[in-house]
Amino acid sequence: MSQVDYETLTTIIAQHLNIHAITRGDANSQYIARYRGQLISKDSDAAYQLLTSQLEQFNITPLFRVEGNEHIINIISGTANPKPSRTWINGLLFVLTVFSVFFAGVYYTLGGVYQGPPNPGFNDLIPYIRSSLGGGLAFTVSLLAILLAHEFGHYLAGRYHRAHVTLPYFLPFPFSAFGTMGAFIQMKAPPRNRRILMDIGIAGPLAGFVVAVPVLLIGLHLSEISTLPSTLQAGQGLQIEGNSILYLFAKYIVFGKLLPAPGTYGDISVWQYWLEYFFTGRPLPMGGEDVMLSPVAWAGWAG
Repeated sequence: MSQVDYETLTTIIAQHLNIHAITRGDANSQYIARYRGQLISKDSDAAYQLLTSQLEQFNITPLFRVEGNEHIINIISGTANPKPSRTWINGLLFVLTVFSVFFAGVYYTLGGVYQGPPNPGFNDLIPYIRSSLGGGLAFTVSLLAILLAHEFGHYLAGRYHRAHVTLPYFLPFPFSAFGTMGAFIQMKAPPRNRRILMDIGIAGPLAGFVVAVPVLLIGLHLSEISTLPSTLQAGQGLQIEGNSILYLFAKYIVFGKLLPAPGTYGDISVWQYWLEYFFTGRPLPMGGEDVMLSPVAWAGWAG
């Protein structure tokens, strides 16, 4: 152990923990020492801050954990002294992601507005591309609003808990359905305890969900219901997006019906059909109705 012996360390730990057991680390352990017991103070954050400041001079760091009814203090080598982030990388990746998502949005919109012959030349597509720019912009704003809310949910939760976190790194993914692989933040030091890790982890999905639901509902209002083909010709395909319970319910709120609705339920009940379709995606609702998603709805579905 660097610059401090176990007796001194134990004396310091005992100021904060009623010690039940001590385990010394070895060459295969990720910790120098592990102390089990009960925290003396009910305010674990305050205890952590004080203990961290006491141990910083020895170049060691405590990590608080809970196992069953016991509190655990793991002592690891080194202190959190992260280097400043290169924020220009975050900015560059975000700009590239904006263009990548915009391209994906234009391409998606183009598929819905193009009515010309198959295998068109680029010059033939120019009028349709121009008319698709608005849809591409709507898709970009909608999808990035959800993604920004998600990632900054993580980031702001980390800053609230005084964790060392980076700004989001956005990941452009050109020529894909959404133009991005999402984003992530990096933790430069281990969280003080699992509760903080849970707070940071769950803040992103919750923040993204708050934005995704109204985006989806607005997008569905901008969408239309169309009739699906009864049969598919050779070389012809049909893409139907997956249904979650929330998405199925959202379509019912907007359109007043469960979609995609089959042309006929055949000899099975409505409930049997939807139970099978929800879990297996079969039978395909050929000849039935489904919503043709607007670019905003497509972003909301992805969110």
